[in-house]
This record gives sequence, structure tokens and C-alpha cells, in this order.
Amino acid sequence: MRKLFLAAVAAFAVSASSYAGGYLTNTNQNASYLRNPARLATFELDGAYSNPAGLAWIGEGWHFMFNWQNAAQTRKITSTFAPFAQNVNQFGNPTKTFKGEASAPFIPSLDVAYQKGKFTASMHFGITGGGGKATFNEGLPMFEAPVSVLPGTLSKLYSSINSIDPRYNHTADGYYAEMYMNGRQYIYGVQVGVTYKFFENKGAAKHGLSMHLGARMNFASNHYEGYLKNISARMGGNMVTLSPYFSNKYSELLEGEELATAKAQQATAEAQRYTFLAETATDEALKAQYLLAAQKYAKGAELAEDLAKQAREGANIIAENDLIQQTADKQLDCDQKGWGIAPIIGLDYRVGNLNIGARYEFQTNMNIENKTTVNTTGVESFAHGVNTPNDIPGILAIGAQYQVLPKWRLMAGWNCYFDKKAGMSGGKQKTLTHNTHEITVGTEVDVVDRLTLSGGFQNTDYGLSDTFQSDLSFSCDSYSLGFGLKVKITKKWTANAAYFWTTYKDYTKASENYNGTGLHGVDVYSRTNKVFGVGITYDL
Repeated sequence: MRKLFLAAVAAFAVSASSYAGGYLTNTNQNASYLRNPARLATFELDGAYSNPAGLAWIGEGWHFMFNWQNAAQTRKITSTFAPFAQNVNQFGNPTKTFKGEASAPFIPSLDVAYQKGKFTASMHFGITGGGGKATFNEGLPMFEAPVSVLPGTLSKLYSSINSIDPRYNHTADGYYAEMYMNGRQYIYGVQVGVTYKFFENKGAAKHGLSMHLGARMNFASNHYEGYLKNISARMGGNMVTLSPYFSNKYSELLEGEELATAKAQQATAEAQRYTFLAETATDEALKAQYLLAAQKYAKGAELAEDLAKQAREGANIIAENDLIQQTADKQLDCDQKGWGIAPIIGLDYRVGNLNIGARYEFQTNMNIENKTTVNTTGVESFAHGVNTPNDIPGILAIGAQYQVLPKWRLMAGWNCYFDKKAGMSGGKQKTLTHNTHEITVGTEVDVVDRLTLSGGFQNTDYGLSDTFQSDLSFSCDSYSLGFGLKVKITKKWTANAAYFWTTYKDYTKASENYNGTGLHGVDVYSRTNKVFGVGITYDL
């Protein structure tokens, strides 16, 4: 019992440190990416993030770009676990869906570049990482599973617990608990750097080489709040809140033990008295009466002792398993903060109609520190002031852009996130089967001088494993499609608008020890994600 309840409250211990970098790294920094995710060889202003070395070809003077995105996301866990059928709201159905929904109506980003001669200085600000946010109004499987086995577990305990009070002398046939979890994870990044143009031939055969040196300061801001309360079991058709039930029952059992012990002592004394009287009696009839009375009181003493023993066993079950505390309400309210710096180097090479960009971001070594206001979960990892590893992985990005026709361009790119080297709490990154790989392709067509249409595809392959996946830190392999347009409003003003959606592959995880219960269960993880974005660029 104790282990089961500890498993329930330990569900709160899934923090931002549970995520590996590829799952945290957000490449969708602007509307240009949303309309065509193959931006790793761009030499437009959005390259301040994706290809900073390519800014060597952006042109003299100041350049500004502001982007706004609106994102809607769902996370769903479809769980099949036999004890879920006893949830009073499941009506015998062992399959339950836990759904988390989130919306981010305003996700901003800002890019600035200034070019003078062979040098280009650039800055990028945006949400460069994070799992976003989600609210699970009915909790999570890892919350509910330990609670769901209560009816069966309690039934095994009742022979002892109910020895004193026959009102609850029956098995439990249902359960209920109020569960809620809200999590938010964001990593804000400020990236600055300088690009140097080694040479450029602007003739018929374009030829050039540039290099970028920079760094990004990453600031993590996470928040978790949730509760598990009113843990109840249905007994005799009535819902009984278990913490006060066990508290009252514990007192009743102790009182019952004391009363039964006193009765046993009293009966034993009477048995001894009648035995003495029988031994000293000279009248055989009277002696027989005394012996009969002694036997009666001895039997009563034996029954009372058994009753006291049962009461003690029941009280010990409650005490040893800490059932009063373990079934009490649990609550968490915790902020996590941390920061780290990642050096960045980049190269860009152009020859003729081909442009090749490359970028390497070093790993960000980062710890997050708890700022906890409420923690009644008993989980020490959420204690105020505790630090947890939360590294952002190194990233290698290589892309190419080819001018097929004067008004038609093709793009392709590859991202590798070195997740297996990014430190996580408990070394969880070691359970990944491989680093995250991402392939992007896209195209752009200048329909008219002022209008460009574009579209692209992205495929993301995570090195997922059953050990790595958990209710609050799961991901799914995916492919994404984006499309949109760029409009040249004036000579200095340009607008972008795009729509981007992601289709995820369901991940199925089966376990013979489902959330620490020792029973078989299956989770199917699934997600959806849709993003709309607009951006405006000003070239001074």
C-alpha cells in the first residue's frame, strides 16, 4: 500500500528535467519558418537564428523583423488498465482518456541585423525551447493508477480492519479522486553574434564565404501546479473519503483493542476465581458449576484476546502503511528557474545558384532551481532550493538552397540534436536509443515581383524508448507541413503569413508493472499541434 501511494505522489516529480533537448528545442522562430521549415541556408533576416553566417549577404544597413505566432496543442494519453473500470465515472470501462489542452495566443520573436562592409552584427530573441504548457483537468494515468487499485487492496485488509466496526464489514467496489495537473515549460533565448564575409564575387558566377561567431543566453522558466485530493472508495454504496476514514478507524481500533484487552483481563480473572472456587469446593454439584463458569469465562477471555489481536493488526496495517497520510490531499506549486550560455559557430558558402549553410550550437549546461511555495507531495525533488540538471543539447544543422530558376528555389536541411549527451535528472537521456534527427525540404516561387508562395515538409525522428516516455514527458515521431506567403508591401516593408501543422505517430507503451501497481497496463500517447504566424520586416 505504501509503495502504491508513494507512486501516486511521485507523479508530481516529473519536472522539466525530464525532457531531453530535441524535445525542448523550438526551431519555429518566425513565420518564414512556418511557411517553409527548410531555412538552414537562408540569407534573409530569419537567418539570425537558423543561419547567422548567411546574413553576410543580407545587404548594407539596418534590418528589423518582428514575428507573432498563435499555437494550439493537445496531448492525449489513452490508457487501458483493468482497475480503471472501478472508477465511479467509468461505468466498468477499463479504458480512459486523459487529455491536456494548451493554447499560446501570443508567441513573439524579434530579429535585428546591421551590416557594414564585411561585418554583420545580429540579434535574435524568441522562445528557443520548451515543452509549452498543458492542463490535465482529470490528472494523469500515473496519478490515478495507484488510486485505482485501492478497492482490491482494501478488500484484502478488511478482515482485520473491520473486526471492531461491522458497519464497513464489506469490500470496496469503486473509487474516486480529484486530480489536476498544469505544467508550463519555456526557454527564452537571446542570441547575439558577428558574421564576417571573407570574400564575395557578385559577378555572373556568384561566389562567397562567410563565418559567424556568437552565443545564446538561455533562460528557463517552468511552473508546475497540481493536486491529488479527496481520495475515496465506495463501500456499501457510499463514497468514503479515505484519509479521515482511516484516521477514525485507527482510533476505533485502538479503543477496541483497549476495551477487548480489558474484557480479556476481566474474563481471565473471573476464570481464575471460579477455578479456585472449584478447587476448594467439597460439594460435587457446586464444583461442577464452578468449573463450567471457569470454562465460560476462559472462552470469553480467549475471544476477547482474539478480538484485541485483530484490532491491533488492523491498527498496525494503517500505521505501518501510513494510510492516513498517504491518502491525504497532495498539492504542489513550484516555479523553476535556470540559465546557461551556448556558443554558436556558423559557416555559409555560396557558389553560383547554390548556397550552403551550416551551424553548430554547443551544449547548454544548465541547472534549474526550485522556487517552491507549496509541496505536500512528500517528493524531495520538488523541495525549495533543489537544483536539477536541465541541459539543452548541442545542435548540428546543415542546409542548402538552390536557385532552379530566377523565380523558383528549392531548399533542404538536416538537424541533429545530441540529446544523449544532454544531462537530465537521473541520467534519463541514456535511455534514448539515438539522437534526434530532423529532415526538412521546401520550395519557394515568386509568383509576381511582390508575392512569394512557399511550402515545406519536416520529418522528426526521436530516439524514443519505453523507459524514457512518461505521462508528462512524452513525445511522438512526427511530420509537419507548412505553407504561406511573403508580400513585398513597399521597398522597405515585407510581410509574412503562414500556417503550420504537425501530425504525430502514436506511441504505445505496455507495462507489466503499470505505474508501480504490479499489474498489466497499456498507454497510447498522441499529440496534435497547429500554429498560425505573421511577421513584418523593415529594411532601413
